[in-house]
Amino acid sequence: MPHNHAGCQSPRDYFTEQLLTILVCGGLGFVAIQLYLNDMLKHILAPQFHLPVLIGGISVIALVTLRALAVWREAGELVPAGDPDDPTCKENHVHTAACNHLPGLPGAPGLDAELVDDHGHSHDMSWVFARMLILVFPIALFALGIPNSGLSPEALAAEARLTESIDAASLKDMAATATVESTETLADGATVRTLRTQNGLQLREVTPKGGEPVYSMVAQAGTEMRFNDLTEAAFDEGKRQSYTGKTAIMEGRFQPLGGGKEFTLFRQKMTCCGTDAVMLKVRIIAPQSVSGFNYFDWVRIKGVVEFIKVTGQERYVPVVRLLDVTDIELIPKDKIKNQYEF
Repeated sequence: MPHNHAGCQSPRDYFTEQLLTILVCGGLGFVAIQLYLNDMLKHILAPQFHLPVLIGGISVIALVTLRALAVWREAGELVPAGDPDDPTCKENHVHTAACNHLPGLPGAPGLDAELVDDHGHSHDMSWVFARMLILVFPIALFALGIPNSGLSPEALAAEARLTESIDAASLKDMAATATVESTETLADGATVRTLRTQNGLQLREVTPKGGEPVYSMVAQAGTEMRFNDLTEAAFDEGKRQSYTGKTAIMEGRFQPLGGGKEFTLFRQKMTCCGTDAVMLKVRIIAPQSVSGFNYFDWVRIKGVVEFIKVTGQERYVPVVRLLDVTDIELIPKDKIKNQYEF
């Protein structure tokens, strides 16, 4: 039953509880606003939920302000209840009609008799601090700089472990069935041919006089691509043809694979919040062994897109071939845009 504490009820416990609640709730509102202003929500929520968090934080601050004013006013109206030696009106007592209260409290003239016994309770502080400890937990996390780009790395690492093995065709194998687009002979007698593979890649074949041909891929102007676009294209023949042969620029986390020339680039796609994020990955193939990068490093790559059919299955996976190991570079921590893709 709602009641007023401005009479002879001991104000200490009540106002302590109110002030702690106001302080913690105000802190929660402040944290919500700061998460939005510091762009920290991108690590745990999809963009469409960022503005509601800001609005919620502002609303909490407004409610806290109103409640603080109400408690301030209530404290100002606090009046001692009659003779302090009166045994009928002690702290945390059971109210009766004999209590000497301010108007509006049990025992006041004209008050419903049903309220007289309802107010017989105390404001026990034993659970107040436990409740405050739970409420202050998000504030403590914010003070520690959480959420951040390294949120739950163990979970991300576990999801990043790949089990499938792709038997990627070599450039020489692809060139065997390619069509010739142009041919020229250099001054030293070497022959240079431009080839177009069956899956749309453009190759450059250089055959020294009396030597074996050397193949390399021909890159076009690089375009920043999303993991999700390549993942979806793997299931659509038309999109596969559209993306094949294009030069992609992508950023993600590094996962080395056996052999040294291949690694996986991955990141997560967030639909709603961090807990519903799913793994997106692309296999990267380099012409030389890749070194100098650690597992989970953020890297930027540039290479030519192709789609390889998984052996024994009717599905394709996106692959990006680097023209040189210099086409992969480490991204400094302060330059990482976002660990999630939306």
